[in-house]
Amino acid sequence: MTNEKAVLFIAADRPIPGRENEAIRLWAETTSWLDSQQNLGWFSRWDGCWLTPHSGTMNSAFMCWGDRSKLDEWRRSDQFEAWCWRAASCLEGFGVVPGMTWTTAKETWERRLRSTTQP
Repeated sequence: MTNEKAVLFIAADRPIPGRENEAIRLWAETTSWLDSQQNLGWFSRWDGCWLTPHSGTMNSAFMCWGDRSKLDEWRRSDQFEAWCWRAASCLEGFGVVPGMTWTTAKETWERRLRSTTQP
């Protein structure tokens, strides 16, 4: 799959107090789970990051790149929903946000500009 016009941004703040071990287990298992989901064709690639201390409320994130319709379908799948419930039960500030890549945003902006300048 090479149609990387969309992203799925999955982020959280930190473990819920008292649920640190559950969060660590989830993070440890998520890499192999994301690999399996990629192999199933839900997205073309993924990456993750943990931010250095900064007094903010977002400290970890995973980003999946792929086709928007496949990412939307994956987001509505039972398996993804179950993973989200698990994550939300042990991570503060957990969220999943669909978005677009820079290329897609640029193409969208150019279409918008053309539509507003044409009679």
